[in-house]
Amino acid sequence: MNHLRSRSGLTAYAAITAALLFTVPFATTATAETTAAVPSKLAVHSLLLDGAQQAGLMVAVGERGHILYSNDAGHNWLQATVPTQALLTGVHLHNAQLGWAVGHDATILRTEDGAKSWRLVYSNIEEETPLLDVWFRDAQHGIAIGAYGLLLTSEDGGRSWQQNIISDEDDFHLNHISAMKDGTLFIAAEAGVIYRSDDHGRQWQPLPSPYHGSFFGSLPGREQSLFLFGLRGHLFISYDRGEQWQTVQTNTTAMLTSGIKSSNGSCYISGLSGTLLIAPHCDERDIELKQLPGRSGISAMLQGDDAIILIGESGITRFTP
Repeated sequence: MNHLRSRSGLTAYAAITAALLFTVPFATTATAETTAAVPSKLAVHSLLLDGAQQAGLMVAVGERGHILYSNDAGHNWLQATVPTQALLTGVHLHNAQLGWAVGHDATILRTEDGAKSWRLVYSNIEEETPLLDVWFRDAQHGIAIGAYGLLLTSEDGGRSWQQNIISDEDDFHLNHISAMKDGTLFIAAEAGVIYRSDDHGRQWQPLPSPYHGSFFGSLPGREQSLFLFGLRGHLFISYDRGEQWQTVQTNTTAMLTSGIKSSNGSCYISGLSGTLLIAPHCDERDIELKQLPGRSGISAMLQGDDAIILIGESGITRFTP
């Protein structure tokens, strides 16, 4: 794959892959800071790129600054008040009140009222660099990552941010951050790059890679195991925190975009073209491939009370295992 750095226009379909591949331009403009997201009855069906849940609250974020929230396990969704129309690509919740969202123009938003309203706490329109994911260790210490090796940290709950360098040599797009129960952090990046931090993100070390194509996410499984996934249906698993990897047969060439460990102990890996992989043991055994009707791309998943909530190209839908 050629790692393009073009900044030309993008289509609606390309946006779902853009937020993951980052091979397209960053289409928001200088009005992103001052133009609020427009309320829309169709927002629940619009392009959405990430989701998070905590203590009964679900949140989904996506195009035109749309942020939706649900307090009933994803059955009904309301649109939040948001002060930007930037494409939003990542969201993290600390609890049912406090959370953060990130997106293009290095936009960072913060909510303190259960996602009903959001406040702009950081942006950098001039650099035209999108943030792609955000994670907080607690209510104060957070990390936001993005294109061209951009890594920001906060020690005051996201009210202010400082730029850091993850590598002195590379500027790979940093696509997704995940955390094991013991606090070990992983960043999935382009060009087959994986980073791990054993000190809550202060320092990062590159890990041996099983593949030279881009990775778009990772999913901690059981104990020290970790799924890693990306382009063309490539899926790997490690049982030693990323030191060694095994290839997992997926029987698909669809780009894999997100993962979730469900309430019944199974692991789900989703992707474009309605692709859904189900690992009943959260390992490489007995993986089932499902191609969902409509074949809409899935960019994130949440655990509902009786279904997996799918977030993606068709907005918010439900899958009942």
